[in-house]
Amino acid sequence: MRLLQLRSAWGLANLRAGDRCRTMAALRTSGWHGVEASLDDIGGTYEERRECLAAAQSEGMSFILSAYSSWTNYEGPFDAARTVASHGDALLAQLRQIAELSSSTQGSSPLIRVNAHSGSDAWSESEALEYFERAVADVRALDVLPAVSHETHRGRYLCCPFATARLLAKVPSLRLTSDFSHWVVKCERLLDSAEEHRLLTSTIAPAVDHVHARIGTAQSPQVADVEHAAVAQAAERFYEWWEIVWDARERSSISARDTRLSATVEYGPLELSTGGEYRGYTPVDMRLEPVAGVALETTLERARTRLAERFERWHADVGRRGIVV
Repeated sequence: MRLLQLRSAWGLANLRAGDRCRTMAALRTSGWHGVEASLDDIGGTYEERRECLAAAQSEGMSFILSAYSSWTNYEGPFDAARTVASHGDALLAQLRQIAELSSSTQGSSPLIRVNAHSGSDAWSESEALEYFERAVADVRALDVLPAVSHETHRGRYLCCPFATARLLAKVPSLRLTSDFSHWVVKCERLLDSAEEHRLLTSTIAPAVDHVHARIGTAQSPQVADVEHAAVAQAAERFYEWWEIVWDARERSSISARDTRLSATVEYGPLELSTGGEYRGYTPVDMRLEPVAGVALETTLERARTRLAERFERWHADVGRRGIVV
């Protein structure tokens, strides 16, 4: 098995313009296998976006693109009046754009996945069922579209494990991008009780195709230093969860040897107002300074290195898993 580690576009310059090939080459040299970004992150026009993907392809880098049913790039405002149908239409429009980009690539497309930001936490279960059943059908109808998984994100319908599990029982073909940091901070606990562990292992993990590898705590969606002793318990819970996901993916694979896992390491940069002042939204670190007060690249590199180490340790532990690799 192989783990692809992608860098989030958060805080990454020169995706929309500049020498994209040089940017991709620098990321590859630093140890990244690809980038996860929104359509807006990689250009304002179809041609700009196609050029960005071509640059990734030329450097052998993988790409994941995000699609949104509302609040593109997760920028507000929240609009409770938007209908389920309008969410579905918006997502389908972006999926069609991504499918067109994928089909325009010469040779093998660098696009390996679409990460969907879906729905609203204000919805009823019947509204969610209507939306996700349509989303699954729309994806099936777009032949050239890469695999699509829906992110477990605050503000979206998949904002907690319990609503997600109930939906999976009704839409078993639904695939997930797991961002455990959203669930942990929303629920204000590490979801490590026996009952929660059983739910996550038996119902959620088998539906996860992609991971957002951001470590947080019950009070903060992200930390500045994944190696700091103050966050050791939370960090271990996140690594444990990702290993459960890898276990599930390996068990479901036809050939574990050829299975490709993916994880996007994302930590948000400092949020500033248009005047350059600190907004105060970015979580703080152990010194009560903004997370971005620690160099973003330092946080990303530490997180990427630790994730790779844990994956290699997990992968080598064949005896515990009882699986031939």
